[in-house]
Amino acid sequence: MQERYETEFIFKYWLNFKNVLVDFIIIIIINTMIALVIAAIRHDNSFLLSFVVSQSSGVTVSSAILFSLLIFRPQTWKSLLSIAFIDICLGVWIGLQISIFILQYFFHIVLDWKIHGLGLSFMTSGIILSSVIFYFFMTKLRLKYRSEMIAREKIKHAAMEKEYLSANLKMLQAQIEPHFLFNTLSNILSLIDTQPDKGKSMLLDLTKLLRTSLSRTMPEQTTLAQEISMIEAYLHIQKIRMDERLHYEIDVPDNIRQYSFPPMLLQPLVENAVKHGLEPKVEGGEIIIRATLDDHLLIIKVTDTGLGFSDFDKAGVGIANVCKRLGLLFGEKGRLIIEENKSHGVCAAMEVPVNDL
Repeated sequence: MQERYETEFIFKYWLNFKNVLVDFIIIIIINTMIALVIAAIRHDNSFLLSFVVSQSSGVTVSSAILFSLLIFRPQTWKSLLSIAFIDICLGVWIGLQISIFILQYFFHIVLDWKIHGLGLSFMTSGIILSSVIFYFFMTKLRLKYRSEMIAREKIKHAAMEKEYLSANLKMLQAQIEPHFLFNTLSNILSLIDTQPDKGKSMLLDLTKLLRTSLSRTMPEQTTLAQEISMIEAYLHIQKIRMDERLHYEIDVPDNIRQYSFPPMLLQPLVENAVKHGLEPKVEGGEIIIRATLDDHLLIIKVTDTGLGFSDFDKAGVGIANVCKRLGLLFGEKGRLIIEENKSHGVCAAMEVPVNDL
């Protein structure tokens, strides 16, 4: 099966006129070099003779092999080599007859090929050299075939890997913390009777948040502006729940908001800051989201004044998912740095390359 594919590749390769032309030019160059070598070895003025004979034989053999392959289309290497050997022998003999005609008709050189076995010598050397040249071209084509197969396998592997990564990313994007949804719905129910305006506002923000979250399980890229809009809806819900226990500030310049950004990558950091930093703290605290550009790096920092690392290690899958997605999307170029805030709390800094967004 493998050799059939290789022979079919050779057949298709020589159906291309450009490939045939390039190979014939190479053959002419090789024949010229052979003539120069023969003339140098003989130390006489035999370059013309050697040149005419080598070109006649080389071009004839090449043409015979080409037409035989196109006509018979051998499916195995054995049949291909058999056809090529027959073509080489016939081509060398026909090439010698053509060279006799050219030398006699155009250059008035009459040679008797029977003298000193000259004809047998040219036939033997012609067959050997033609076989070597044929082997060179077959080796070149087989290497080209295998290179293309390797390239196709790489493309196939890359496509499969992309599908795998895409499935992974969508699965990670689709993860919405159930307890947040249930708690928010419970808060809305309690606010409907006591504070209907706040309950309505929370419901609108939850609707906006869910619509955005669910719609982003499809695309691989959104914009930072869309992510910030979702974060604002989330923080507004938490603000209604926690009231004065939560303060937040979003500092993202307009020129940065238009950059593309992976969906649902920033929200887990904000959720983690609220759930594990501010909510367990009696007096609450503040969240600051700030984005800057630094040497083709988009740096987004989520800083909170919560409990700090004491409860941070219980963050669960949120932070792990962010790290995994950064690795899948950007490799070593994307990273998440989590460190203690200088005053109190935690600072999570996400770095992603702008050129890869």
